[in-house]
Amino acid sequence: MPLLLRAAASVLVIGVVALSAGEALGTEMPAMHFDHRVTVATVCFSVTNPAGGQSPLYGLRYTDSWGRVDPATPAIVLVHGIASSTENWDFSPTWSVARALAAAGYVVYSYDRLGYAKSSYSDHPGGGFTLTTAAHRAELHQIVGEVKTGGYTTTRGSDCSAPQRPAVARSRRVVIIGHSAGGWIVAGYPGEYHDVAAMIQADINGSDAQPPAGTPTPPPSTGGGLTPDPNHPDYFEFFQTRQNCEDFNTYPPGEVAYVVQTACTPPFLDSPFGEITDLATMYAENDTSISQIGPTIPVLLTSGEEDTTDPPVDADADADYYRQHCGCEVTQLLLPNTAHLFMVHQTLPVWLNDVYGWLRTHGLPPARRTPPVPCTDCLVPFVR
Repeated sequence: MPLLLRAAASVLVIGVVALSAGEALGTEMPAMHFDHRVTVATVCFSVTNPAGGQSPLYGLRYTDSWGRVDPATPAIVLVHGIASSTENWDFSPTWSVARALAAAGYVVYSYDRLGYAKSSYSDHPGGGFTLTTAAHRAELHQIVGEVKTGGYTTTRGSDCSAPQRPAVARSRRVVIIGHSAGGWIVAGYPGEYHDVAAMIQADINGSDAQPPAGTPTPPPSTGGGLTPDPNHPDYFEFFQTRQNCEDFNTYPPGEVAYVVQTACTPPFLDSPFGEITDLATMYAENDTSISQIGPTIPVLLTSGEEDTTDPPVDADADADYYRQHCGCEVTQLLLPNTAHLFMVHQTLPVWLNDVYGWLRTHGLPPARRTPPVPCTDCLVPFVR
């Protein structure tokens, strides 16, 4: 039987303490305690846009404050989805994918994809239609190259309009993690470029694989839409209300309420139409690229058992497609009580520990070990 990791049901019985000392002091729970262990810096990448010019991409770099950045330390590049930005990887200083991976000893980069948030492309009329998945994948390839060489810049400003200076940190090996539509981008990446050490795809089908005939159809996803922005018709509004965001992204019995409050507070970001209008092309390209990954790049596929965008029957079909076609090692992780936006659910520490363990077993440990991060009222007591 192919390797299938499931978050052990036993962790669920650890439960949530009704009233902890932290709650008595007004601290929101559950919570990871980083205690100034992570340094965050603004970084700027330069990529070739679909029009052939250069565009700056805003990003953040997270590092362990206790040690210098060693080129031997693997870097992790985080790729967000639709109606999202760098913030999705760092919703709270006490509940954060980026901070946890950095505290584990990795050098972590998140960035606003071109056309999103602080990486604006609005000065190109109609440019949103050209920001396809393939275009975003080409941008990611340039980012991976800049992370490896240290060819990006840093700034003390809050965006890339501020004065910049050359970066110092670089990493010889890079891991890419893509969530939702970011998963479409990373799915086709290793087979096309072969310059990353591992790929993690979260909460999306990277391939066009379908469940076996006769499989019951899961309930449809709700909450998201494709309402054109009247001021920028090449962009769409995916969410209109807080309820839309929560319906699409969360499973209330497993959510972390204070993080959902942040994640689903309007206004919501516009998204470029290009990566939606080219879905058929994207799937065909991904299927071809998946077949070209090969044995040197392992793949981890993660999703939530309550995700209506990537329900388990679809996630299983996708994993089977990878196993049959990629020629690579494939691991699957299904998280209980978790919907599409895994970062706002109680299982996030479980996901982080599984990712950390998976990277170590595939020859991608941090350059040095760091103490685990205490996690109060969590399903697991520590984030490694």
